[in-house]
Amino acid sequence: MQLIKTTSASCPMRLAVAFTLFFMPLTLWGGPQQNQPDTLSLDLDAAMAIAREYNPTLRVARLDLESAETGLRDAWGNFMPSLNASGSYNRNIKRPIIFLPEDSPFGNGFLEIGSDNSFMGGLSASVPLVNLRLNHSLRAARIEQRLAGEQFRGSRLELDYNVQMAFFDVLLARESMEVMRISHRNASENLERTRKMYEQGVVAEYDLIRAQVQTENLRPNVLQAENMYEVALNYLKALIGIELTRGLVVRGDMSEMAMDRLSGFIPGKADRSLRRNTEILQMELQLGLIRQQAGMAKAGGLPTLDLAGNYQYQAEANHFRFSDYQWVETFSAGLRLSIPLFNGFAVRNQTRQLDILAEQIRLQRDYLEDNLDIQLDNILKSLMVAMEKTTHARSNVRMAERGFDIAKTRYETGQATLMELNDSEVALTQARFNLLQAEYEILQARAEYEKFIGEKNEL
Repeated sequence: MQLIKTTSASCPMRLAVAFTLFFMPLTLWGGPQQNQPDTLSLDLDAAMAIAREYNPTLRVARLDLESAETGLRDAWGNFMPSLNASGSYNRNIKRPIIFLPEDSPFGNGFLEIGSDNSFMGGLSASVPLVNLRLNHSLRAARIEQRLAGEQFRGSRLELDYNVQMAFFDVLLARESMEVMRISHRNASENLERTRKMYEQGVVAEYDLIRAQVQTENLRPNVLQAENMYEVALNYLKALIGIELTRGLVVRGDMSEMAMDRLSGFIPGKADRSLRRNTEILQMELQLGLIRQQAGMAKAGGLPTLDLAGNYQYQAEANHFRFSDYQWVETFSAGLRLSIPLFNGFAVRNQTRQLDILAEQIRLQRDYLEDNLDIQLDNILKSLMVAMEKTTHARSNVRMAERGFDIAKTRYETGQATLMELNDSEVALTQARFNLLQAEYEILQARAEYEKFIGEKNEL
């Protein structure tokens, strides 16, 4: 009998991610290992909480959000007055001159001005009064902050989904391992029962040999199930940031979790809106960001008006006796108007490029919405099928258990053959696997639905 495998197409990819995380040089879960208990016991919520704290992808997204918030503060700073201090010293090797006109009362030629030493200190300030480029820059910074926040939320939704699926994989592997152990135990009991009946002369040697072969055939499947459980457990450890050498026990039951996920949830009446889908929202924000960038490009060709002021404190002398210097102050204030006249059609070309990019994103968004609608419809249909399969599988397990008990009694009383008993045991094991698979599909579809809708685990 072969162990039933999960149908999740992402399982190989999740295993690949596991080994990648294992070799990453990260400081993982929790501090000095000598202060930790040997075995950690986690339920799903605890596993997700640990992953949110230590997962490197989420850490990077959180830093991106902090960077965007800093960028918004920087954009606000452009509206604040700018104040600059300056100072200079000049040694006039040859003094500056001014040329005199021919009818000058000072004579013809030129006149030297200034002194050998010149000192100057000053303050200059300016405040933007009219600058549309700064307005668009501030709006763009706000959108970038919202986009970084949405990307962080999307990373957390993706992480939550991956942790849930890894946790469900562990539950499926563990309960599949238990089914195989029960099947092997049943086969061992049948072998002992057959051996006693053979010793009593009730059954032929063929039945004894067949029971021995059946028992040994199941042993590799038990080992395979145990190995699959360890692989699933190690992947979960790597994903949430726990050392592979540390013991881990997951708490939870697939049947109870499946029933809990379906409590109050009707697939036919489920919310099908994608207004909180993180991929759609990120595209909307990217489109808004491009609009503001286009506004910035257009504003680059418009006039700007600043309020400017300048204060200077200066002196000149032919010596370095500073106490004899005569320091003078000058102060000026006014408006500074800047009007771009020609920039080589840069504004027009930049605006055109951004318009094309915006159209590309609009087309991608429309295509994404159509695909997401189809995927969401498939998820809900898969959930309804899994629910129906679970109902039938539970009933089938009960019937298979009853059939196995009857076959066991009939075999002990000589009314049935060993083949009938083995067939009933195989049917029972398959029914249990079918139930586990159906419950797993419920959990998988429900987790996918939550990720698509994007309503759970808000910031």
